[in-house]
Amino acid sequence: MPIRVLIIGLLFCLAGASSLFDVLSGLFASSFNLNFGVFMLPVGIGLLRGKPSSLRWAKAWIKFGYALFAFLVIVANIFPDSASASWFGRDYNGPEAVPYLTMAVAGFTAGLIVIHRLLRSEVSQAFFEPDGEQGEDADREWVEGPQDV
Repeated sequence: MPIRVLIIGLLFCLAGASSLFDVLSGLFASSFNLNFGVFMLPVGIGLLRGKPSSLRWAKAWIKFGYALFAFLVIVANIFPDSASASWFGRDYNGPEAVPYLTMAVAGFTAGLIVIHRLLRSEVSQAFFEPDGEQGEDADREWVEGPQDV
């Protein structure tokens, strides 16, 4: 398994488990939280198992993240009076919160871009093909250096 797929699969599992924890803690507090992030858990497990369908779902979640972050920036700029942010323990409200929201969204978007490019790489794609253990050799070469055979 390529290291990049392992890390991304674990990130998806972590996000899904966190969402599941939110839903379950809400149920114990007598409330119901609808959190679709729970579906990231099976996607992460599928990525770790090398399922091509999970790769497609992971790319769909990433594209959804792009759309969500773009929507947040647009809404924050259209309605700056309703924006709020917390940055290193200090709360910002109104128009002064918009730059902080934009910076946070830009950071998360940069992370999504990195994950998306890693999943689209030849090493990752080779892992998800039916005969696909080729990706492991490419990551091993990156970590250990080229091997003379």
